[in-house]
Amino acid sequence: MNKKWLDSEALISNANFFKGYAPKICAVVKAEAYGHGMAQVAKILQGEVDFFGVANIAEAQKLKSVLPNAKIIILGRCENFKLLHEFYLTAMTVADIKKAIKLGLTQRCFIKLCTGMNRFGIDCKNENLLKKVKNLIKNHDFAGFSVHFSNISSKKATKIEYQRFLKARAYLQKPYPICFGGSGAKDLPCDILRVGLGLYGYGQEGLKKVMSLEGRTLQLRSLERGERAGYDGTFKAKRKTTLAVVSVGYADGFDRQNFKKLNVLIDGKPYPVVGNLCMDACFVDVTGGLVNVGDKVQLMWDAQAMAKAFNKCTYEVLTAFNNFRGDVHIK
Repeated sequence: MNKKWLDSEALISNANFFKGYAPKICAVVKAEAYGHGMAQVAKILQGEVDFFGVANIAEAQKLKSVLPNAKIIILGRCENFKLLHEFYLTAMTVADIKKAIKLGLTQRCFIKLCTGMNRFGIDCKNENLLKKVKNLIKNHDFAGFSVHFSNISSKKATKIEYQRFLKARAYLQKPYPICFGGSGAKDLPCDILRVGLGLYGYGQEGLKKVMSLEGRTLQLRSLERGERAGYDGTFKAKRKTTLAVVSVGYADGFDRQNFKKLNVLIDGKPYPVVGNLCMDACFVDVTGGLVNVGDKVQLMWDAQAMAKAFNKCTYEVLTAFNNFRGDVHIK
């Protein structure tokens, strides 16, 4: 009944946009491709990008079952470096680097350098640590240096972190390929650009939004003035009112507290959500509209606008739709 629509042309268009900024592209499909559906996104992008980036082993194995020949980079911490036989891994520590060297598979391993995020990787400000890395890698070729900037929207902060990276790379004396993430790093010279949010149509001008969500009207209810609807009787009709019961709720990834700030579209016309959001349904005030049971209801077509209404970030809104209970359709 519910449907998650993916616009394949928009997705490929966004990928092509970023291809203009780096020789190779890594499509980040972690967290079910930011709520879009990892398997479906990967199938659309096969042949369009050079690598796929995932967060962990489980995601890598799931993606491999869909695309056996894909080049998959596990971007998060991984203890089992024998997986280098199947995937590209990311060395976060000196111990990780030693594991890759011991296995003789350094060309399938990226070295993570920390320039300011202070999340994962070798601290570029730690000279003793850099010295250990330099001695370890002097006779080995790794897949590249991987960096994620902490605040790409701040030119000042990014410049400081970028200079910190260049200094560390020069000290290490290895011209390994440079792998930068995320989308906002496109203006910095690199060999591989990891693209996440931008791939799905957000964060840059000129991108196309890829995902929209659709439900159905399940029932129409006629309320007299003063009658209530929903849990705790939150909605109280101020006039004779027609409510449409629509087939989505907070179990589908919608925010229970904030959802009634939105309008949905039925036959292209906006109608307000009212009352408390239920687990499996919501109420829409369709008074005066030509609405029938079974009509399509557009629920989400712009996650950035929804994020603004909810006072959340776009990432948070999108990844919540991993829970959306409906079939994925490609158009």
